[in-house]
Amino acid sequence: MSYVSSKKYGACVQHYKKANGDISYYITYRDTTNKTIRKKIGNKSNGINENYCFAQRNSIVNKIRLGEDVPMKHKKSQQFTLQDAYDKYIAWAKNNKKSWKNNDELMYNKHIKNELGASPLVSLKPDDFEKLKQKKLQEGYKPRTVVLILGIARHCINYAINNELVKNYTNPIANGRVKMPTVDNAKVGYLTKEQAMELLHILETKPERMTYQLTVLLLFTGARFSEVASLTWNDINFKEQLIYFKATKNGNARSIKITGKVLEVLNELSQLRTSHLIIPSSNSKQILQMPKQWQAIVDKLIVNNKEAEKHRITVHGLRHTHASWLAISGMNILEIKEQLGHKKLDMTLRYSHLIPSARHEKTAIVFNDL
Repeated sequence: MSYVSSKKYGACVQHYKKANGDISYYITYRDTTNKTIRKKIGNKSNGINENYCFAQRNSIVNKIRLGEDVPMKHKKSQQFTLQDAYDKYIAWAKNNKKSWKNNDELMYNKHIKNELGASPLVSLKPDDFEKLKQKKLQEGYKPRTVVLILGIARHCINYAINNELVKNYTNPIANGRVKMPTVDNAKVGYLTKEQAMELLHILETKPERMTYQLTVLLLFTGARFSEVASLTWNDINFKEQLIYFKATKNGNARSIKITGKVLEVLNELSQLRTSHLIIPSSNSKQILQMPKQWQAIVDKLIVNNKEAEKHRITVHGLRHTHASWLAISGMNILEIKEQLGHKKLDMTLRYSHLIPSARHEKTAIVFNDL
């Protein structure tokens, strides 16, 4: 760390420029034992300048000369950094979140640690995260990635606030203080019925059945992968021909009709039941992801799928396919919302352009005879 002495006040006032463009100010003086003390006064973003630092130094030096008590250095709690908040949060996440390593840890270490990690938490303002957002967008990261980056920072700060690791501090990212980049979800890629049937035919010929079974359940229920992976036999109502999906952080509870291929798969799985889970892993635990062969098969089946970016068909594309087919069939947007378990209608509106419109015909019926 390289400190620069003030041109006006010399070595008694020093500063250095931080990675985020802010400037930290320090003063240097000798205490009653003639020991050199370097004390941080604050950051330029908090209104600190050289004149203020010099005045603070003079006050301390005068008190030393008069034998008065000099304020002690800031307590450690006052220097609680964003890194400290992250360390506490990630310790909790390791025991409570399955995605901590690939999401929280990876995002923080790659995008946040070197930018803001060393900053005292209470010194961070919305502008600090606005600058981080703009920097990442300028570096070419997609809006969705930047949203995730800011989300990790927000989680860390919320954890510190909720557990009283800092007090009297408002999360600078929360409640719209930093506007999130717009993620374009207006249109999504989906399989045609011909592509879907060909995919199922390919998977059904493979000796490994799990990939086929998962694909059928995902495609014909429209559920998220985690929802299907956590299904238990208690969630299946064979009498009423319904599958019950529990409420999650991201989705509402709902029941989905069991259709032909789903019933075939469930009957097949019921004969091989070894766990309370519908499709357990080899060690009877919950499956965490689709077998890797699935994506390779889809990329080979669909021309230029790898280069399709946001329209690329991935495992989650089975959910998009389910919703798209419902929209094309004429199901209204509120019914699709209920089917998918969306908490907000905004998420469902991406499929609205696929719903056939009878607006002109209805207008004619109402007004032609008047």
